[in-house]
Amino acid sequence: MSDDLSDPRTFRWVEAGISGIPRTREWDAVTTATCEASEDECALVRTAEDVIVLEGSREAAECAAAALEEHIDPPYRAVARRREGDTWAVGAVTIEVAELPADTEGQELMLTVTDTGERALEVDGQPAEQRIDALERAAGGRFDAYVLRATRIQGSLWEIGIDPL
Repeated sequence: MSDDLSDPRTFRWVEAGISGIPRTREWDAVTTATCEASEDECALVRTAEDVIVLEGSREAAECAAAALEEHIDPPYRAVARRREGDTWAVGAVTIEVAELPADTEGQELMLTVTDTGERALEVDGQPAEQRIDALERAAGGRFDAYVLRATRIQGSLWEIGIDPL
């Protein structure tokens, strides 16, 4: 047998499912819904108080949220796609939300805090000098050093994600 890596006979195949890294779970909840909406797809964020339509119609978003009601607690982000006829597949992932001041600029924020206390804020990918105290409070002292990403959902409501450094 050849040692040339371009020759497929070089590789020794193992049984499927035995080796490799498993895929991470994409959805926290998956279900189906019966919706008579006219479009084929919708995206939404469900908070404890409201269904916020990101894409598609309110009718499709509320139908998807109703289908998820017994499967996941808000807040979550969900996508629904028509599969066949009035049958839709719906997937949702739990998110964390925070209220930031109404005058907060931009659509995406990234705050990096190091263990030495240095802070760097980016607004829509550009360095920013201001300090958003509400953004730091959203981190809740979980980590000494972290990266916090925030994406505007609507108005003063933001989806946040925090990763330790």
